[in-house]
Amino acid sequence: MLAAAGKAFAAAGYFAVSVEDIALKAGVSRMTFYRNFGSKAALAGDLFRENGRAAMPRLLSIAGRNYRDHAAVAEWIGVLFEADRSSSCLLSVFVQASVLDPEFAARAREFVGEIIDGLGTGIPAFRLDPRKPCDRRRWLEAWLVIYEILDQGNHAARGGEIANDPLVIDILASRFVRFVSVTDIAAVHMHERPDRAFDAGEKGACRASKPHAP
Repeated sequence: MLAAAGKAFAAAGYFAVSVEDIALKAGVSRMTFYRNFGSKAALAGDLFRENGRAAMPRLLSIAGRNYRDHAAVAEWIGVLFEADRSSSCLLSVFVQASVLDPEFAARAREFVGEIIDGLGTGIPAFRLDPRKPCDRRRWLEAWLVIYEILDQGNHAARGGEIANDPLVIDILASRFVRFVSVTDIAAVHMHERPDRAFDAGEKGACRASKPHAP
């Protein structure tokens, strides 16, 4: 059913395709559809997860390269953009689904967190726990860095004029390199919030969670 839904969505768009259309294309009954998926949004979420699993090795590949080198990062982002262009129809479907269904939008947001977790296995700056107060700001910065790369890739795939400017990849690469080059979390907090008083326990917790450069 996922394959049938993907084809139907790509041909007509997320909004225009009904559960009945998907069931007909898959050769199953409406009842069978609902036995497997609670809604069209749930099916789109599974399709998104499947697409995300396929894309994850590509997304995490920068961890195995010189991730502090601007040229290497720019090349990696360029590869991501090209992959998005090759699946532009499906990306358009995901954008439409996120607008219509909060359930799908929440799943898309979680995916960025999964990328951060994956990058954290190879890049110290991404080894962050959003539940820890001393990691929270840096984790949000990481989320925004990755989200912006994904978002601009999506816009480029759908013909966005700004996203297709070659300078955009250069800017995104600079932001990524700047982020991964900072590893002392406590020092980051003290620099960005000099007005804030950190107690000894919080400073210790931040130092304990400080990633070490490989």
